[in-house]
Amino acid sequence: MTHLNHNQPKLLARVRRIRGQVEALEKALGSDIDCTAVLTQVAAVRGAAQALMVELLADHLRHHVAAPDSADLRQDAVDEVTGILKSYLK
Repeated sequence: MTHLNHNQPKLLARVRRIRGQVEALEKALGSDIDCTAVLTQVAAVRGAAQALMVELLADHLRHHVAAPDSADLRQDAVDEVTGILKSYLK
């Protein structure tokens, strides 16, 4: 996905924030923290991961589904995205 290279710093920053959130969650679970705070952290991690997924998916759709001139290539890309969404939404 060479088209991701132009967004690489932004994407890596998102991943690093998610890593920080997961590490904070791990630390919270290892301490005597209120369960509401832990649930809030889990929701934040999920939201951050979903935002990353949406950004990556939007780029993928623009470059691999909408852009190809060949109907066969577009259909292959649609099939790939469908498979990804099926596994993501399980």
